[in-house]
Amino acid sequence: MSDGLSGIDVVVLAGGLGTRLAGVLDGAPKILAPVRGQPYIAFLLSWLRRFGARRVIFCLGHLADQVEVWLANHPQDRMRIETVREPEPAGTAGALRYAAPKLQAAQVMVLNGDSFIDGDLVAFLDDFHAAGASAAVMCVEVPDTSRYGRVELDENGWITRFAEKDPAASGAGYINAGVYLFSRAFLAGSAVLAAASLEREVFAAAAPGTIRGYATLGTFHDIGTPESLAAAAGILSPFLPTAPGRTMP
Repeated sequence: MSDGLSGIDVVVLAGGLGTRLAGVLDGAPKILAPVRGQPYIAFLLSWLRRFGARRVIFCLGHLADQVEVWLANHPQDRMRIETVREPEPAGTAGALRYAAPKLQAAQVMVLNGDSFIDGDLVAFLDDFHAAGASAAVMCVEVPDTSRYGRVELDENGWITRFAEKDPAASGAGYINAGVYLFSRAFLAGSAVLAAASLEREVFAAAAPGTIRGYATLGTFHDIGTPESLAAAAGILSPFLPTAPGRTMP
């Protein structure tokens, strides 16, 4: 295996209100939602470590202090963790805007902090480089795209269209898996950092064939509802941290 994600920045968008989980979270932020006795953030960091991630930036908002306390009490082996707070909800692109001053690497991977995809992040990065892409979306095949919205790809792996959620347009297809890659040059030279939503203002407005789509067959799961959070235990079990971490020297 190569150095994996060790040479890039990983940004986790974790500022959401978690409204649908309010009755389950008991005053905790969504990324600390309990999954088999562990907060979801522990699974996420364990998963990222498997792919060689060494620098992770959490974009926080709602109940940010609880996340920062957890991170301070659980230092991560061979990983540098930083946080940035949104003064008010700013959307997925807005959160990235607040993180921009902390970015150091030439490539930036962005993850939604309330969903999980067991796709190969290193293969995603390799495809990004091989294709000469400046922006890419990991896409996963699901049996029914109507709940999520469909992503359409051409035969060479470039995205031709992002379709909105449509209950009438059911059926198998690819959806946005909530994992993105950007070059720093793309972020600096585009409207991304001036937008509120990556999905609605940046991706949906992009010209066909300008954003790379990396297709994976991995399992996709969100933790945004009580039902999906309850089901997460079985899916995330392989990523249970096995030992406490420590910070990099």
